[in-house]
Amino acid sequence: MICPGKAQTAQRFVRGVVVNERSEAVVGATVLAQWTTGSCTATTDGQGAFSMRVPGGPVTLSVIGRNIGTFHQMLAADAPSEKLRLQIDYVIPAGRESIVITATEADPAIDRRNDSVYKNTLFLRDDQLFETLDSGINAGQHEGGGKSLEFRRFGFNLDHGGLNGGLKVLVDDIPQNQATQAHGQGYLGWLKALSPELVDDVDIINGPFSAEYGDFSALGVIHIRLKEHLDDTWMLRAQGGSFNGYRTFAAWSPHLKDADSFLSWEHAYTDGPFKTPLNYVRDNITGNYTFKITSIPRVRFRSTWCTPAYSIASVIWTPVTAAKCGTPPAACITRRI
Repeated sequence: MICPGKAQTAQRFVRGVVVNERSEAVVGATVLAQWTTGSCTATTDGQGAFSMRVPGGPVTLSVIGRNIGTFHQMLAADAPSEKLRLQIDYVIPAGRESIVITATEADPAIDRRNDSVYKNTLFLRDDQLFETLDSGINAGQHEGGGKSLEFRRFGFNLDHGGLNGGLKVLVDDIPQNQATQAHGQGYLGWLKALSPELVDDVDIINGPFSAEYGDFSALGVIHIRLKEHLDDTWMLRAQGGSFNGYRTFAAWSPHLKDADSFLSWEHAYTDGPFKTPLNYVRDNITGNYTFKITSIPRVRFRSTWCTPAYSIASVIWTPVTAAKCGTPPAACITRRI
């Protein structure tokens, strides 16, 4: 209890408790008593109780504390001053920070993937880029990497991309399915030039056929968009695996004032799970230069150079073919592993 001021001849004690709207004791609150010629304060204890000596005249009591709303109570000269119950209300102050939540309407027909999976995954096979989409697409290679991948989706065999309705793939709005090809319509051999580190995001349209995309879209559309610049000026990745497989990726992406650009090189090699080494080697060189006319209109120049090469895979020889051919030439191949 702190009561500065001149001593009064007629005095009395003011005692009571401070509680909240739940009748719980308010600990550590300040009770201020004010009268004409002075004031006095007391702090509530662990039970919310307070006690102070004040003049015998009228007194105004106030309760002050953190998040305590305004509270005043007049205590007349002849009013009881013992066993008082001061009930306060808490007030939550307005925060100084604001949170803005934005959302877009979900389109159930489209799945989207960002570049997170491509930043955190090591790729040693061509088909892994499609396996990471996790969208019902099974991609594989029956000849070790020299030809286009073979695709299956929702139980349908799409061969190299165009059979049974097909799976349409676009890279930056450019169709990758070849309309006519010796291995079948819809052939996706151009995907060999795609480096995973350059993928920015992917839209997956599950189908069925859409007139917007035309041929080869019966079982869906995969729309891949590539980056215009990389996060780091220099980037280098190197990895290795089984079957003498290894892969390197190097890129340079300078920070220019009015343009986005990068130059990348990917080199991959594997012998594959074959008796005779596959000697599959692939080199991709990709360059991009995007000139910013204003904040929205842009002019982009992109060039990609890809050189895949491989040796014919090992074969399984039957006794009959071995007897006929001896050390067999390519013409005696019965089937590939």
